[in-house]
Amino acid sequence: MPVDLSILMIAICLGAMLQVGVGIGFSIIAGPPMMILLGTATAVPVLLLLNTIVSVVATDRHILRNNRQLIRTAVIGCCVGVAVGLVVYPLLSESFVLALTACLLLIGLITTLLPLRSSIGGAGFSVVTGLSGLATVWAATPGPLMVFGLIAKGRSPKEVAKLVQPIALVAYGIAFLLHSLSEAQAISYEPKLIGFVAITLIGSVIGRAAGPYLPQPIVIAVIRVVSLIACCVLFHRAFSMA
Repeated sequence: MPVDLSILMIAICLGAMLQVGVGIGFSIIAGPPMMILLGTATAVPVLLLLNTIVSVVATDRHILRNNRQLIRTAVIGCCVGVAVGLVVYPLLSESFVLALTACLLLIGLITTLLPLRSSIGGAGFSVVTGLSGLATVWAATPGPLMVFGLIAKGRSPKEVAKLVQPIALVAYGIAFLLHSLSEAQAISYEPKLIGFVAITLIGSVIGRAAGPYLPQPIVIAVIRVVSLIACCVLFHRAFSMA
């Protein structure tokens, strides 16, 4: 197995473990190397598929019953954002998508460092979820924006880790379906896809089992460092292609 493919497989496995165990991390860990090695045209739909699989494993059914209204509002906002994003997606260059992904990762990093305690209303939350839908279909990275919206709604980090999963499941699933219909060749001809799916499932199952035992302060610190490195790499790549 080539070294670059080995690195990508490790990133996918670690990302799935973090996403299921902590609630965020798959796109942060797996997204940048996949976009650089496969190109955004292939990486985005593949990331959407793998994120959907991770969200299926990570979704807690109990959270659905107690937060139906909030989840419904978020899902509607995401779907609107996905629809709008698909309309303009063909107009975006690869360098723009890379830069956008880096910006979203940077937003996620900043929001974990700031004491966000303010609350937003229903309209503001709908706007945030709509932007998250745009991020989903453009760069397969809605996590930072959705997490920000849920925290600003007054939810605790522990609640956010569970709430974001069913929302991401619907958003990723719809975005993947629509991407597949419009850009079928981008994913159907990827020969490594079965391996990516298998390692995603393995990482997700490990994350589900190990999640309660993960040292979350250390994991959060690692995510911050990886986010910063990924931002630098993606910005450099985007500007070198511009």
